[in-house]
Amino acid sequence: MSILDAIKKSVLEGFSSEITLPDIIISLVVAFLSGLFILLIYRLTLRGVSRNRTFEITLLLITPISAMIVLTITSNLALSLGMVGALSIIRFRTAIKDASDTAFMFWAVAAGITAGAHFYKITIIGCLFIGLAAFVVLKLSSVGARPYLLVVRSSSDKAIEYTARLLSENNIKNRLSSLVNNGEYHEVIYEIAISGKHQKIVSALSNLPDVVSVSLVDCRN
Repeated sequence: MSILDAIKKSVLEGFSSEITLPDIIISLVVAFLSGLFILLIYRLTLRGVSRNRTFEITLLLITPISAMIVLTITSNLALSLGMVGALSIIRFRTAIKDASDTAFMFWAVAAGITAGAHFYKITIIGCLFIGLAAFVVLKLSSVGARPYLLVVRSSSDKAIEYTARLLSENNIKNRLSSLVNNGEYHEVIYEIAISGKHQKIVSALSNLPDVVSVSLVDCRN
């Protein structure tokens, strides 16, 4: 047997000529259950109050879809080459608001690929490990101070001085972002990082002399 024949035989043996119905059902069921687990972790670690239901449905469906693609690729060499060429021309242009959503998307695709390739142990252990890591990391990151924009409008420059002094006395990290004086009012915008002091800061600034309005805006908005 020549080297070329040996390579051809090893390549062809890597593709099963037929996939049984139990293999298909088990792969799709494992992929779907993995998608449910990923969706559960996504909801438990969701930052904010609003949920993107479209993205949640995508997470749930992308795992069995990926498994179906891998099942097709591993069954036939010609189909695998054709599908690689077809998938290479697909472009996804949907904007993802949170960077962590990208990680969940790749996680769903990876779970579908391993389930479709019949590596069920990797699928289960990998999902449990990544789920625990994502839960711990994202929960710990939400405990610390979060960035906000503090907008204070006053009728005199003294209130602006009081604002800077109040932030300094409370040890609040801040950075002056904008200062406006149009003759009628003074407006200052600070980038600050706080946790659990929202109402106290707004109330304290509102009670300052000559302060017209105080706004606290989450930077994620």
